Amino acid sequence: IYGLCDSRARKHLWNDITFCANRFKKTPWMLLGDFNVIRFTHEHNKQGRVTKAMEEFNNVLRTAELEDLKTTGLKYTWSNMIAFGDSYAHSYNQGISDHAPISVQLMHQVQSVGRPFKFLNFWADHPNFLNIVRHEWSQTYEGPPLKIIQLKLKNLKPHLKKLSTRPDLMTTNLRLELAKVQLELDGKLEDVNLKTLEILLRNDLAISAKNEEVFFKQKSRIHWLQEGDSNT
Repeated sequence: IYGLCDSRARKHLWNDITFCANRFKKTPWMLLGDFNVIRFTHEHNKQGRVTKAMEEFNNVLRTAELEDLKTTGLKYTWSNMIAFGDSYAHSYNQGISDHAPISVQLMHQVQSVGRPFKFLNFWADHPNFLNIVRHEWSQTYEGPPLKIIQLKLKNLKPHLKKLSTRPDLMTTNLRLELAKVQLELDGKLEDVNLKTLEILLRNDLAISAKNEEVFFKQKSRIHWLQEGDSNT
């Protein structure tokens, strides 16, 4: 909304608001902007008398059955609102403008419940994968068949997450560890323990690198589904 500075010209706006109120009686609706008039004297940094323009503004709000939202942020702005449930309007610093930007929060934001579970394909190649699934699937639960499956899947998730969720980080660490061992082995060619450790690290790195490739291949497909064919 932008109300004209002239009080007589604003009457067209008041008529429009009354018209909308009659149209939207059964529909949620909201007005936001600069009405160029205040409702109460305390809304101005220089309090004065109640003017005819203020009376007309309050009359149209009562006729339209509108209520002010409460505000947070800056106190003085050309659009001031008070309480309506969990909703509120927040006024920001004006910056280089002579009006304060305003945002409206219609309801409390829901707290994040964490990222959704995603099955990582490389888990299936882990030597303990089948044992973990078999152990959980052997558990007994009460309820309808679909509910039982849901409970088994739910309880299986934390066990799978313990396997590894970021093979790329593991691969990076294994590369660094292998490079360190190979550097030591270069000066101790007869060290049996270092030779054994190097063989183990090579094997672990080969497995981890394969898991890393599968991980990023799966991730790239997910990104493609999200982004679509837009050269992203």
